[in-house]
Amino acid sequence: MTSSPFSAGEGGGGVEVKLAGVLLLLLLPLLTQAQNPLTAPQAVAQALQTNGTVLAGQRALEAQQAVRRAAYDVGRTTITGSYGQYNSANKDNLFTITQSLGLPAVYRNAARLADARIEGQQQQMALVRAELRRQVRLSYEQAVHARHRLRVLRGQDSVYSEFLRAANLRFKTGEAARLEPATALVQQGEIRTQLRAAQTDFRVAQRQLQALLQVPAAVAVADSMLRPLVLLAAVPAPNDSAALARSPQAQVLRQQVAQRQAETRVEQARGLPEFSVGYFNQSIIGYQQLELGVESYYGPGARFQGVQAGVAVPLLRGAQKARVQAARLQEQVALASLGRYRAELAGRIDELLARRAEQQERLGYFEQTALPQATVITRLSTLAYKAGETGYSEYLLNLERARRLRLDYLDALLQHNQTVIDLEYLLGAQ
Repeated sequence: MTSSPFSAGEGGGGVEVKLAGVLLLLLLPLLTQAQNPLTAPQAVAQALQTNGTVLAGQRALEAQQAVRRAAYDVGRTTITGSYGQYNSANKDNLFTITQSLGLPAVYRNAARLADARIEGQQQQMALVRAELRRQVRLSYEQAVHARHRLRVLRGQDSVYSEFLRAANLRFKTGEAARLEPATALVQQGEIRTQLRAAQTDFRVAQRQLQALLQVPAAVAVADSMLRPLVLLAAVPAPNDSAALARSPQAQVLRQQVAQRQAETRVEQARGLPEFSVGYFNQSIIGYQQLELGVESYYGPGARFQGVQAGVAVPLLRGAQKARVQAARLQEQVALASLGRYRAELAGRIDELLARRAEQQERLGYFEQTALPQATVITRLSTLAYKAGETGYSEYLLNLERARRLRLDYLDALLQHNQTVIDLEYLLGAQ
């Protein structure tokens, strides 16, 4: 009898069982999470926790926060030593400590620049999260739409299967020509081709969600109803600058302007004088004349000390002026980018609002008129065909019309929801 490699027998079997148990405990939350269907808000929340782009952005923010402490860096302290005959024939030694210092404005502006970069990274993080939220919601709507499309096509496939059965029966009894079951067979084949395409669309949407959530298995969609989304953000008035400012991309660009301005102030501060302070300690071996002509001998242990100070003034300012000018030009570039985006954003929001109004009218038509009539057309056409009151051509035409109405409604509903998601993204709705 051979023992299983996972049995708790002699040797390493028991260790393998323990390792397998630990691995199962580690993977159990992920496996359970992958098996449980997710609603759209749950999918968004999980993506914000597990997506690598968000995690990388968080690390970048922490890096900027760590760099903030370097704003008050005064530079390195210089320690020098000398030994030799620089005072007399005796060999003396000298130790010097020197520190360079900038004016307080230099460090204040460096700190403000660090704060601006931290704020910029925070705005970039908000943009990444908003874009991820948008992508997850769009993929989720695609998955729900594909699943509903599958339901419509499966229902239509059942109708065509029944039609094919009836057509074959009519052909056998001599009530119909060979063309009728052949046409029915072709129609059924077309529906099943569309079914396979819808199944592919559903799997693709699931795979997109899986990639966004970064989970090991396909994401199960919990929502069973495809319904019109309600716009959470307030509809902005024309030329509403406050509404435009809430856009994640606009906030990033506005913070880039503030960062460029802080960089300009830093360059200006670098043109200010720099100061240095120092301390020296040295020996002067030999006789030294004191007051009243008295001389005294000083050996290596006798120390002489003092302090020193200096100032570094930029006499040739051409290079520094060029750097300041370049920084100001970067300010203008950032301002131009912000202005261009605001103009484009206003036009894009107006376009989406107009499209949403038109889509709402279409949905109203489908919900109040087209869908109820599609149900009536399918039911009455089927009854009339079975009773021999209508021909197969008219029956197929009515079935196709009803199917097209249902699928067009699903497409219109998806387009409406995509428009709402894009609007909420541009308007900064959370």
